[in-house]
Amino acid sequence: MYAPFDPWRYAEHLKVVVLDFHKLGLSPAALRQLTAVDGDSWSAMTIKQDELIGVVLNPSHADTRQRADLMHELAHIELEHVPMRVEVSKTGLMLLSDYSEEQEQEADWHAAAYLLPRDGIFRLRSRNKSAADIGQHFGVSKALCEWRLRMTGVEVQLRRTSSF
Repeated sequence: MYAPFDPWRYAEHLKVVVLDFHKLGLSPAALRQLTAVDGDSWSAMTIKQDELIGVVLNPSHADTRQRADLMHELAHIELEHVPMRVEVSKTGLMLLSDYSEEQEQEADWHAAAYLLPRDGIFRLRSRNKSAADIGQHFGVSKALCEWRLRMTGVEVQLRRTSSF
């Protein structure tokens, strides 16, 4: 069967550092703001300084969400997307943000293809595994799995083959 894709290992392969949010040296107030007060306002952030690229994940999100968010950020990097807007701190740290809608969709598709390979989801779904079961197998949410099942046409294909 298909083993779950590990975006953390892939980040290493791409020489992207996944930064530990709790080791960023943020004040207790900033930590609370980013994880409790505004925890739903952000998922992940890519930062760049010189040739070093890092990704920070929102630790208040579920592991399944962090896996998808990391792969989404890696997709932007791998696809060499250029953000529409870049913010640079006084120290020269670049925060990449605001990709075009087209680039966001491309990163969504690219990330989901790594995390939920079509052949793998087809095989599991044809064995009557639910979207929740498949998501659990691949370490992603049920919602992401349902989206991928629809977008790849797996559900339609299985309906058509079962009607014969």
